Amino acid sequence: MKSYLLILTFAFTSNCIAQEKFLITETINNDSLNRLDKTAFKVDKNNIFEDSVYIVSKSCSGEWGGTIKFKNKKSGIQYSAASTCPVTVTKFNDSYIVTNTLAHLSGSSEIIEISNPEDMTVFELPKPRKKKGKVIYRYVGDDETKSSKGIKSLVDSIGVQTLATFIFQGQLYHIITDFDKTYLTKIINRKFISIDTVSNESLWTYKPEVFVTNDNHSIVFFDNQKAAGYIEIFENNIKVVRQK
Repeated sequence: MKSYLLILTFAFTSNCIAQEKFLITETINNDSLNRLDKTAFKVDKNNIFEDSVYIVSKSCSGEWGGTIKFKNKKSGIQYSAASTCPVTVTKFNDSYIVTNTLAHLSGSSEIIEISNPEDMTVFELPKPRKKKGKVIYRYVGDDETKSSKGIKSLVDSIGVQTLATFIFQGQLYHIITDFDKTYLTKIINRKFISIDTVSNESLWTYKPEVFVTNDNHSIVFFDNQKAAGYIEIFENNIKVVRQK
């Protein structure tokens, strides 16, 4: 069952939460925006992660579904699962955390965990709906995997968009936005729990994507009717740069 964002308005008192210190800044600076061209970060349009064992690629057909694919470098076998739609893959505690988000209608977000990619289904391109001579007929979403084998859903929420997932001091964090504000969150009991406010503006984007610089800064661009700019994440520093 999908869950809505839970915002806690009282102060955290536990030692665990109290130790979570982030420096969050927000500035308005047109010049900075001109110097950050997202094409400089893009290496491959589809491959979003790689380690010593797998090359990870994605596909997205919007509300018709999406797929995450892990190709074993040694065997060449590609394993896949339904994933609508992958934004980033994070290696965490020997598992792969896939952040999915979709801007369609009220928006949706799902974070899934893959402990062993080879527990997923071996990817096979479905047969076309029709073939006439050399012409192959497929509808939007026909190429997307429908299997949920080998994945575990950590949170599945509507009304929010997940802009980024990152690790700090052995903990997993997510930056999410709704149509009003943007928050720094953790997942607790299968819900997004707000730790802090990143921006009092919605940083919604219809093309969610995380770009990583050579010095491991994560950059997320946003562009909507109210705000345009980028978020920069490095360790416990979160910087929002907005255009006037």
